[in-house]
Amino acid sequence: MSIIDNVATQFRERLNGELQSIDVPEWAGEDGKPLKIYYKPLINFKAQGKILALFNQKKDEEAVCMSLIIRCLDATGKHIFKTTDMQTLLHECDPEVVNRILADMQQNIDDAETLKKT
Repeated sequence: MSIIDNVATQFRERLNGELQSIDVPEWAGEDGKPLKIYYKPLINFKAQGKILALFNQKKDEEAVCMSLIIRCLDATGKHIFKTTDMQTLLHECDPEVVNRILADMQQNIDDAETLKKT
């Protein structure tokens, strides 16, 4: 196997690993149960590029919402938000909840990486 094959294999293994999850009580369903958002522990360069491009254009709010769109999945691994949801997220979504979700995602990833090292 070539070096580039090893690189791709390692990334696919991490990308296809177990989904992490976060409960979002603020977005509870009609049954009163918190929404459970799933996410992968990492994203690829293409997805990161979409987010960074918005930051570079000084569109910080859009970049945060794009992070939510890209990262948030259902239990089967499908995206729960679409890019067409951007305007609703920008204008009708609690920024504190969004920031907490993204911070929790990062915290969970940091915690998992620390556990792997010990």
